[in-house]
Amino acid sequence: MASVNSALQHMSMLQSESAKVHDRIATGLKVGSASDNGTVWAMAQVMRTDNESRQSALTSIDLGTGVVETALAAAEGISDLMVEMQSKLVAASDTTLDEQSWRSLMTDFIELGNQATRLAENASFNDLNLLESGGEDLSVLIGKDPGSTMTIAAEDLTDGGGIFDAGLAANLPQSDNAIVATQPTSADVVAFEASLVDVTSAVSRLGVGLRSLEIQKTLLVKQMDVTSAGIGNLVDSDLGRESAKLQALQVREQLGMQALEIANRSPRVILNFFQ
Repeated sequence: MASVNSALQHMSMLQSESAKVHDRIATGLKVGSASDNGTVWAMAQVMRTDNESRQSALTSIDLGTGVVETALAAAEGISDLMVEMQSKLVAASDTTLDEQSWRSLMTDFIELGNQATRLAENASFNDLNLLESGGEDLSVLIGKDPGSTMTIAAEDLTDGGGIFDAGLAANLPQSDNAIVATQPTSADVVAFEASLVDVTSAVSRLGVGLRSLEIQKTLLVKQMDVTSAGIGNLVDSDLGRESAKLQALQVREQLGMQALEIANRSPRVILNFFQ
């Protein structure tokens, strides 16, 4: 009778182990819950939480990138317009020109400046504009911790905002469509050239900011990939090893069934001697 009980206990153990292996193969996890290995499960949960936070940062970077890309494209357009404006201004400062000619050049200058101002005012992405008057700096989450942020400074590129200063306010078309303008001097040209340098610097800063966001995104994605691989090393099953283990358990179960059958047969053989 003891041999029968021993065989039954052995079969129960094999079936329990076989069920665990089946579960590991089905789920692909060797640690699917805290009951499998509490320490490893807790470590994996912390790593999963970190990656969720990094995913939020990745979303923030993507949105921030859209804002900066939009601002940069508009700022580059403003810079290109200013190059044209400079040529108009230099030409209009020629004292040999008649009044009609320099007024025509200044009209073009003003219209180009108005286009530049419209670019700054319309450089919005997700209702955020780094180029408009009163625009706020952009704070972007770049890591798993709430304090891991990067700030992209706003660049006011509206006329008279401190960077782009074309002096358009005194030369804008009036209600009767007449252009109030005076012939520019060499001092006006020098002042405009200084403004062009300032705008070019602003474009450069936006470009550096965009590149920094791209670098941070690359780093963040790499961190997420490495963390995901680490989680896999902790909790994922080795399917090849588990399959081999399952086959071995199946063989042992078959042998166990034979042992149980033999153990059940032995008492009957002894009883036959008393018949």
